Amino acid sequence: MRTKTLEQNTAQDFAGLQIDQLSKLRNGNITCKQVKWFNNLTFEQREVLMVKLPQTALCLSLLSGSETFMLDALDGKETLTSANKVFPSAIDVNLKKWGTNKASIETIEQAVDVYELMTEANFSKMFCSLAQDLSKLCLTQAQINNFCKKYFNRLCKDGRATFFLFKSEDQFFVVGVRMDFNGLYVSAYRFGLDYVWSAKRSHRIVVPKLSS
Repeated sequence: MRTKTLEQNTAQDFAGLQIDQLSKLRNGNITCKQVKWFNNLTFEQREVLMVKLPQTALCLSLLSGSETFMLDALDGKETLTSANKVFPSAIDVNLKKWGTNKASIETIEQAVDVYELMTEANFSKMFCSLAQDLSKLCLTQAQINNFCKKYFNRLCKDGRATFFLFKSEDQFFVVGVRMDFNGLYVSAYRFGLDYVWSAKRSHRIVVPKLSS
C-alpha cells in the first residue's frame, strides 16, 4: 500500500473540516457571519484565539477588508465641539467639561479600518484586542470629523454606535457617533468606563490601519 504524502493527508483533513463546517451551519451551531469573521482574521489574530500569544481575546471582526478608507490630510484645527455641521443633532457637553475641545496636530493622509463588535466587551477589551499601545489606535478629532463626512454611509444606523478613540492631555477618550432623524450626534466617554457593550447591537469601531 502506497504511503500517503503530506499533501494528501492535508487535503483529506481540509475536506473533513469543510464537511464539519457545513454540518454546523445546517444545525445552527455556527453562522455565516462567524465563518466570515474568522476567515478575515490575520495569522497573528488567529494565534491570539489559539492562546499562543498573551493578548486579550479578540472580539472584533474586520469589515473593511480590502476596501480602502482614506482620511484627508488635515490641519487639526477642527474639534468635535466645533463640528456642528457634521453633528447637527447633538454634541456631548462633556467634551467641553473634560477640556478636550482643543486643536490637535496636523496629520497626513491616513488609512483606517472599520471593525464590528462580535462579542460583548468594554472599551478596554475592544481596543486592546487590536493593539496594546493605545496611541496607535487614536485618531485626532479632526480625523474623526473627516471620516464622518467622507464615509457617512459606513456609520452605524438605528441607534447603534460607531466608536472612535482619541487622546487629549495624555488621557484617552472614546466618542460614539450615532444617527437619529436630525442627523449625527456625538456621545463622549472616558476610556476606562466599565460598561459592557452588547454584540447584538453590532457596534463598530474605526482605527488607523495597523501594519500587518
